[in-house]
Amino acid sequence: MNAKDVLDLNQRLHHWMETYHQELEKDIAHWIRKHAIGRPEELARSFEKLTEENRLLQIGVVGRVKAGKSSLLNALVFDGHNILPRAATPMTAALTTLTHADSFGAQVQFYSTADLENIQKDAKRFEARLVEERAKAVDVLRRRRQQNGQTCEDDEFWNQVEKNALRAVQAEQSLAAAHDQWQRIDASGVDLTDLGNLGQLQAEDANSLASQLLEYVGAEGSYMPLTKSVDIFLPLESLRNVRIIDTPGLNDPVQSREERTTNLLKDCDVVFIVSPAGQFLSEQDLEVMSRITQKEGVQELVLIASQVDNQLYGSDTRQPTLQASLEKITQTLSSHMVDTLQRLKSQHPEIGSTFDGLILRGTGKVLHTSGVCHSLSVRFDQQDGWDSGERKAWENLQAHYQDFFTPDNADRCRANLDLLANTAALRGVLGKVREQKNHIIEQRRAELVRAKSSALEAFRADLLKFTQAKFQEVKNADLDELKAQRRKLDSLIAVATHDLDGVISERVPEFRDQLKKTLTADLKSAYDETEDSFKSASEEIRETRSRVRDSIVAKGANWGWGGGTEEYTYREFKLYLNPVRAGLDDFANGLANSLRYSSSDLTHRFLQQLIKEITQAARRHLGDDVDPALVIRSVNGLVSKIEIPQFELDSSELHKLKGNGSYLLNCEARNFLDDAKGLLQNLKGQATRQIRDFTDDIANGLPRSIGDDFFKDMQTRIEQLEGLVDNALLTLDRLQRMAKDLEAA
Repeated sequence: MNAKDVLDLNQRLHHWMETYHQELEKDIAHWIRKHAIGRPEELARSFEKLTEENRLLQIGVVGRVKAGKSSLLNALVFDGHNILPRAATPMTAALTTLTHADSFGAQVQFYSTADLENIQKDAKRFEARLVEERAKAVDVLRRRRQQNGQTCEDDEFWNQVEKNALRAVQAEQSLAAAHDQWQRIDASGVDLTDLGNLGQLQAEDANSLASQLLEYVGAEGSYMPLTKSVDIFLPLESLRNVRIIDTPGLNDPVQSREERTTNLLKDCDVVFIVSPAGQFLSEQDLEVMSRITQKEGVQELVLIASQVDNQLYGSDTRQPTLQASLEKITQTLSSHMVDTLQRLKSQHPEIGSTFDGLILRGTGKVLHTSGVCHSLSVRFDQQDGWDSGERKAWENLQAHYQDFFTPDNADRCRANLDLLANTAALRGVLGKVREQKNHIIEQRRAELVRAKSSALEAFRADLLKFTQAKFQEVKNADLDELKAQRRKLDSLIAVATHDLDGVISERVPEFRDQLKKTLTADLKSAYDETEDSFKSASEEIRETRSRVRDSIVAKGANWGWGGGTEEYTYREFKLYLNPVRAGLDDFANGLANSLRYSSSDLTHRFLQQLIKEITQAARRHLGDDVDPALVIRSVNGLVSKIEIPQFELDSSELHKLKGNGSYLLNCEARNFLDDAKGLLQNLKGQATRQIRDFTDDIANGLPRSIGDDFFKDMQTRIEQLEGLVDNALLTLDRLQRMAKDLEAA
């Protein structure tokens, strides 16, 4: 199949969907998303771009928010100077493209009226959901207090209500992001009618352009909340013949921005995937790798472990030399990458040889980087200009690897910073893909044909299966039998409802107890690990020294012939602050991720078990008198409506720890360590209470009964099928035509 064949097939399938839209209804959206089926004009445009004369090599940079994408590009393109602002949240990130031009400039695109209406609408939905969650939280907390003999609704009660409600709603990330965005827009005070006169920027140099861009993409910029994307033009040789696309982050909460990101990634020839070394190859990273290779035909992937300097301080990676520590980190990351990608290949054979290159290269060493270390190296002589993040990174390096970062040896410091930054190797990769531009684009075109052909055929197969199943269902159905099935349902409601509700009453307490047990075990493990990290952050020096005894005779002897001395034991307690702070950060962030994963995993298994046991209970009562397929669809539909929130850890107490410098001595050190241990204990206590409240809230929020809903849903489904069977000749004829037209498409 060639490009024309693929375009023709796509066009025919879209025509078929339009013809039979009424029969497909909402089901079609699921299959379109599943197979990434684009509009005919979009696919045609993608093929056209691959044949354009003097086409730029499209390089995408993707990764989570705060993964180090902007730092990487600042190192590669701007020699470590912070031209691209680093995003603190998904809402302070903008889609950015970098292209060669004869002068420095930028074109800012603002959100359209439709975009703003959607953001405002989602912000209002957030507020409405917050009202609902407040009411739920009041009921739950009031009931809990009454059970504990407390009835007073004091300030603490209402503060807890607000906290629980916010936690529940903020789990809906897109709504929370929209609410945050709209508040920023509202607070900006910008007259939206004036935006048309803004956005065209010109500058004499990169630093001047960066200053102007802060107004549009900086965290405190006046127009930041309204900026959708920025196209930057630069007279830099490193950008000649290429276009670099810096995305806001995976799972962009702004729908219109995510759509543009998706469209741009579709046309990428090479994709750099930036994944923090501390959370290397997350589920989000793997999802985007799978999507762009299978659905969009992108085959040239470059996987980069960013922020590698943050991994130098753990007791499991610390080695006698900086080089040895870095070697151990990269070997660990390499093994993890190879194992993960090989497992992904075995689970999804359709991936084929896509990841073979990464696996082969990863067997030696994974490509690492540290944007902050490159920035420190380039601006080593301008330390007064370092920001707080750069200063903290430098303090950590000095505290843990003193022999390799001595301020009086600037050349050695720069060499070791460059070792961590690894910028030369990254530039080598960028140069290599530029040299192979024509080969990569040709390969990209062939892979796009293959990927889209495969996706369209799989899409057609799913639609054909659906159509044929619908035909058989209507053909085999008998109107009298359907009515008998409804009567059967009516007669069994009382008895069967008891059994169905029994499944809920047995499984919910088990789920709650298992959830509490697993989350508590995760908490204990994280706590013990952090306590151990505190121990490794301190050292006690014990020395035997001499001193003059405190007497006139001894002092005279010491003056006369050096006598009059005594030996004493000197002890000094030294505590390195940054590892303690890092330990608390890791405890809060790592624990939050661990608890979120565990709760999601247990929730999934609970719902699957619920589907299985409710279906079995229903089939025991209904037997073969009611269509089993209807029973299964009904149970799946009902269970999918059960909403169970993710666990979100509140770690706001973390910011209470104060302390300056890289280390403390003796009393100050012990006091700081005591404060840190107290804070860790408080965080553990808070997490324990949050786990208890979370599991209790889940148990209280789950349905007590499912029997009534099941029988109502079954009756509705049978009534709808009766309508189709009542017009069986017309329905079957149309379904047959649907199948024939689809096969012929």
